[in-house]
Amino acid sequence: MSLINAKLESSNDTKKSELKEKTYFSFSVGFTLAIIANVLWGTTFLASKYTLQAWGPFTSASLRFGIATVGLFLVLKLLSKKIDTPQDKQQWFGLLLIATSAFGVLYPMQLAGLKYIPSSLSAAIMLTSPLAVLVLGRIILSEKLSTLKYIALSFGIVGGAILISTTSGLTLDFNSDFAFGTFLTLASSLSLAVSIIATRKFSKNISSASLTFWSMAIGFFELTIAAFIFEENVLASINQNSNLIAWLSMLFLALVCSAFCFFVWNHALSKASPQEIASSMHIKTPTAVLLGVFIANEQLTIPVIAGAVLVMFGVWLSQQKTVWGLK
Repeated sequence: MSLINAKLESSNDTKKSELKEKTYFSFSVGFTLAIIANVLWGTTFLASKYTLQAWGPFTSASLRFGIATVGLFLVLKLLSKKIDTPQDKQQWFGLLLIATSAFGVLYPMQLAGLKYIPSSLSAAIMLTSPLAVLVLGRIILSEKLSTLKYIALSFGIVGGAILISTTSGLTLDFNSDFAFGTFLTLASSLSLAVSIIATRKFSKNISSASLTFWSMAIGFFELTIAAFIFEENVLASINQNSNLIAWLSMLFLALVCSAFCFFVWNHALSKASPQEIASSMHIKTPTAVLLGVFIANEQLTIPVIAGAVLVMFGVWLSQQKTVWGLK
């Protein structure tokens, strides 16, 4: 009898071990895919610098997401993924809000800001977006904020104040191009937060692939109209101002950092929960900072380091359930 019990216990232990291995493997795959997407997204800040040398921010963003939309469409068709058509006005409104905040507003402001500030600083400022999501989630979605999240927001506010300083102190020159670029980037970070809240609210009845395709397509349409309104000689500039580096950067941004990364990110979310892979988002900022310093020879200042560390700590803190006995 004891031998039978021992065998049963051994069998149960084996099953538990296999279950743990499967769970670990599933988490590992999701986390690895998320890391890949975020490392590649970290390169967009520097790559965008090269496209801005050839085209304006609206034209650059329009080209990027036009190519990305076509690329994503071909990938989805190749993988036999269905693109659902929105069924009612509410779904169309949700897609319009997501497209406008995630593409039509976010990228032109971020790209315009990149004309005045280093890519490393832009990446650090964009890291404030998850903290803005906490505030908007509380206001719009009535989500509760714990004591820990309020502390996290405090770190983010202090870090953000340091990042928008023009010197090692906390004084601001509101008339400088640097300050203008900084506030444009802060506005794009807020726009990203709005898009996340909108996606959370309106994505229940449409697949992630369809949501990505339609929002990207609508964003491309908005950006194209804006390019013709706010920028001169758009069609002529596409050929006249372009060079090999600009086009290679554009294709990299469109096909790799947009179509491929969004697909990989959505697949990662199917392998692991957002909470499990959220920490992978932190790698974007150090990636952008290192590329800016070693490739573009950008100066890494103490305010950028200090501000980025405080914001990253705030974002990390906001995702924890308990720290130091706080919830």
